[in-house]
Amino acid sequence: MVQIGKLHVNLERREVSRDGAPLRIGSRAFDVLGHLIEANGALVSKEDLISRVWPETIVEENNLQVQITVLRKALGEDRDLIRTVPGRGYQLVGSGTHLPGRRCVAQRDAIRNLPAQMDLIGRESAVDEITAMLAQAPLVTLVGAGGIGKTSLAIRVAREFGHRFAGGVHFIELAPLSEPGTVLVAVAEACGMRCASGAISAPHIAGALAHSPCLVVLDNAEHVVDVVAGLVDALLPYYPEVNVLVTSREPLRVAGESIYRVRPLEVAADDAPIEHLLSSSAVQLFVRRARALACDLGTDARSVRLIGAICRRLDGIPLGIELAAARAVALGVAGVYAHLDDRLQLLAGGHRNALPRHQTLRATFDWSYALLDAMSRKVFRRLGVFAGVFTFEAICAVAGDRDMAAARVITSISELTEKSLLNVEFEDGVARYRLPESTRAYALEKLRDEGELQSVTERHARFLQQRFDRGLPAERWSRKRTAQSDFRQALDDARGTFDWAFSAEGNPQLGIALASALAGPLLECSLLDECRTRAGRAVAAIEDLPAGSVDASCEMRLCAALAYALLHTSGPVSRAAQLWQRALALAAQAGDLEDRSRALCGLWNTMLTSADIHAAMECATRYQQFAAAQGTEWHRILGEQLVAVTQHCLGMHDEARASLERGLARLDRDVPRAKLAVDPLIFMNGTLARIEWLQGRPEHAMTLVNRAVDRVRGVALEPSLSHVLAVVAVPLALMTGDVLAADRYLDILRSQVTLHRFDVWREYCDCLGVYRDLLSGRGEHALPVLEAALDALLARGFRRLLTPLQAACAQALAACGRIEEAKARLAEAQAFCAQHGEQLFVPELWRAMGIVELEDARHTRAGERSDAHEERARQCFETAIRIATEQGAIMWMLRSTIALARLCVLQGRRAEASCRLQAFTSTFDAQSGASDVRELYALADELRPAGAAVQGLPAEAEERAVSSRAGQPPPSDL
Repeated sequence: MVQIGKLHVNLERREVSRDGAPLRIGSRAFDVLGHLIEANGALVSKEDLISRVWPETIVEENNLQVQITVLRKALGEDRDLIRTVPGRGYQLVGSGTHLPGRRCVAQRDAIRNLPAQMDLIGRESAVDEITAMLAQAPLVTLVGAGGIGKTSLAIRVAREFGHRFAGGVHFIELAPLSEPGTVLVAVAEACGMRCASGAISAPHIAGALAHSPCLVVLDNAEHVVDVVAGLVDALLPYYPEVNVLVTSREPLRVAGESIYRVRPLEVAADDAPIEHLLSSSAVQLFVRRARALACDLGTDARSVRLIGAICRRLDGIPLGIELAAARAVALGVAGVYAHLDDRLQLLAGGHRNALPRHQTLRATFDWSYALLDAMSRKVFRRLGVFAGVFTFEAICAVAGDRDMAAARVITSISELTEKSLLNVEFEDGVARYRLPESTRAYALEKLRDEGELQSVTERHARFLQQRFDRGLPAERWSRKRTAQSDFRQALDDARGTFDWAFSAEGNPQLGIALASALAGPLLECSLLDECRTRAGRAVAAIEDLPAGSVDASCEMRLCAALAYALLHTSGPVSRAAQLWQRALALAAQAGDLEDRSRALCGLWNTMLTSADIHAAMECATRYQQFAAAQGTEWHRILGEQLVAVTQHCLGMHDEARASLERGLARLDRDVPRAKLAVDPLIFMNGTLARIEWLQGRPEHAMTLVNRAVDRVRGVALEPSLSHVLAVVAVPLALMTGDVLAADRYLDILRSQVTLHRFDVWREYCDCLGVYRDLLSGRGEHALPVLEAALDALLARGFRRLLTPLQAACAQALAACGRIEEAKARLAEAQAFCAQHGEQLFVPELWRAMGIVELEDARHTRAGERSDAHEERARQCFETAIRIATEQGAIMWMLRSTIALARLCVLQGRRAEASCRLQAFTSTFDAQSGASDVRELYALADELRPAGAAVQGLPAEAEERAVSSRAGQPPPSDL
């Protein structure tokens, strides 16, 4: 029972009375009063009161002020007993009078010599766990890295646990002590013993404590661990009434020791909801410390996420977080985050009453570093080159010397782990090591100070290069988590080492070698944009070196990787072609069969991308000759398919179809084949699908589309998925009129190309999206997007499958009255096709030209000139039909025939229109869902009542006459 003025407070029963009458105050107000009484007249900070009364919630200071007002009102005329210390906290003047009661006296005496403590955040469960351990074990050691909060946790446990001991709590701060004798003297004095230092020994101290049950707290024991271990060994076996709580950066390693490893504060994930971030203990600590320093932090989403990122980068270490919060007063949250790369310089200026090693982040690491032997220091600082998790093999290869035996490395690792400088976890039985980010920053600083940074980083780079050259990328697809983890970490380390190699203090030639080893894994992981950046930097560096400075195979791999990445991401197609030519020459020089095969394929694909079909056929023929002379059966099949796809682009659809079907049949026999970026079965099925559509089988074409998409599976979706969607699935779905399928594929395509930063395909995706809107009659606002995307692709030299989109753009321009611009686009496209041999879409160009002429006629008032436009339109349609007939492209024939039939209707020649359509109504199924077929039957039904004769001719004679004029075979020949 405690008396404060006229109030009587029973802390155990949580009751308050005045003049014998019970007085009601809220639970929060009682908690505040209890903490003020417990302080025994000492100042209690506002932060401490808030954290203890509202441990799980972030509240404003006015919540505390409300409770103080409640207490002062209860005190009445004694209200001044609660004193406000402006800007700091509150104090219970006189601390109250403790009425008779042995428990209160024991509680007060038990904790009388504990240091003052600020609020403890996020450690509630830890306090409970340690208290439970002390109840079961005589010795508990709190182990953890410097600044992680071991001392604060020990003080709080002593406050909670100390009342159980009649002899109280003896707290000894060991940090200032270094000699065994001074350690024993300090312990003796804290326990109330007075004697000369020479007479003090561990057994002497143990005997003095034997008859007085107590808790001894030995704080910061890591630098005198042997002395402390000897003292505990002398004490515990013989005096079970004594409990010892130790804080240290390493265990004592004595019998009976229970170890509690203090973990960092919890930080929610960066994508967690804001309320989760705010409730995480690390963020709460940052916010409260900053506000205690009168820093008015915002709690908007951006600030909270920046605070979370700061806490994560500081590994949840309370000391680092407190120092960062102090810096936020001057720099703001964004400023602290921006300067974290220089955290050892930034994070200084701790509490004046803190130990020197806790006043800066660097000082706390200096303390641990000084405790290591010379060999462990060497290993520790060299581990700084690892950006994340690493294995024992990596440590030996990078951190060890030729004269350093594996056993010595193992000893150093054990010491670093025990001293909480190195974290270790086990995954599938494999040890994984990691330096916390701040610890790594210190290790790198020491590595630089010792002049070892360049040599160790070069050693690390060579180690990574060897790992990738040995085939590490295959581990990426392993089902074992350890292999996947190894791969991801090797990739992360290689990135950091690559950046160093091309820095001012780096080694460009080593960076080139590493980039060559890194290119393959980046492509396998679909990281094409990163591959472009890194391979591009390496190729540029090669060009600045004297000829012959770089191995030909290395240069070849880099040129090939950069060329391939450029085709999907950004950059001119002509640059990719130059790089493939260079790679091909280097592959021939090196004499590598597969490298030569890939380079020839890459060059062919580049020519196809630029729609230079003549050059593509030259590459395909060249590959066929190479395969016949030097290749395997797989190479010969692939050569035939390259020729077949090129024939399709030349309008030779029957020949292409036959070759593709033969190739598919042969590949289905599981012919061993080399890996290409896009599976040949994908582009073979895709090309067959387009031929099926052109030859009048739209439903089967969509079946093949689905089959091609289904071929894309496994962990390496890209760039195969984007390729098949952009080149085959979306265009054919649109041409067939399957809008739902087109939308489904287009949504996936947009997502993938945005995710992987495939700039070329993103622009092509924009074109397809606008084309879809134009077909749906929603293109009035989409034309500028189409023009911009087309112009961007043309500027890159990308023309693959662009011709039908240019035709659609011209039609949209003409519909808006921009006739000359429409004709200019079509003329440019026609000239290009004529020069480079692209014949696949030429019938569509002629059809589009006819439609533009009709738009020109519609915008022309003079009758004579209008007739001239209509006549030119007829000629364009008939030319389109003739070329499509020569190619056997029935769908192009159908489209142009429908356009011509509509012109006949416009001119009043309905019978001729009907006759032209009859050839196709006997060819296509009336139940087909293809949009062109639906349009055919809709127009035929519209024309049927008009009669069967034109100018007195019988229907059969008219039909043959019209067919003859159009150069179109009669229906019986189709």
